[in-house]
This record gives sequence, C-alpha cells and structure tokens, in this order.
Amino acid sequence: MVKGVNKTVIEVNNTGSKMFEKIVLYVTPEYGNLSAKQLRRAASNLVLSFDEVKNYRSLRKRFKTKRFLFFSALGLLSLAMIVILSFIL
Repeated sequence: MVKGVNKTVIEVNNTGSKMFEKIVLYVTPEYGNLSAKQLRRAASNLVLSFDEVKNYRSLRKRFKTKRFLFFSALGLLSLAMIVILSFIL
C-alpha cells in the first residue's frame, strides 16, 4: 500500500521475462528529483541485474567445468612428463 500522494513511480513494461509483464518501482524521496533519463537508466540496470541472478547456476557450472578441464590438463601434462623422463633416464 502506498501512503501519501507525492510518490515518484516508475513502471517497467518491457521486462524481458516470460513470467513478468510489468515491474513497478517506487523512488525514494531523496532521489525523486533526478531526471527521467537518469531514473530510467537506474531502473533498467536494476531489471538487468535481476536477469543476471538467474544465470548464477550456469556461471557456477561453467566455473566447475573450467576447473575440471584445468586439472585434467595438468594431470595429462604430468603423466606425459613422467613418460618422457622414464625414456630419458
């Protein structure tokens, strides 16, 4: 519930989400005097940051994959070095 009549409200209609069609943001009074362009940019950044949260699992999965590939390559390299050293010595 919104109390008072002097609230600055931003409605984001293009959320980029299949689930949500609109986001309503209430601007705090100390930032209500910013220009419409600045408020629109801040609202856009906020909406995009919510979109990044859903990719958290995929980022974590990619990190695990990169770590696995790194240690696999390190193991193969050490195995190759052992084979080469056994032929030399």
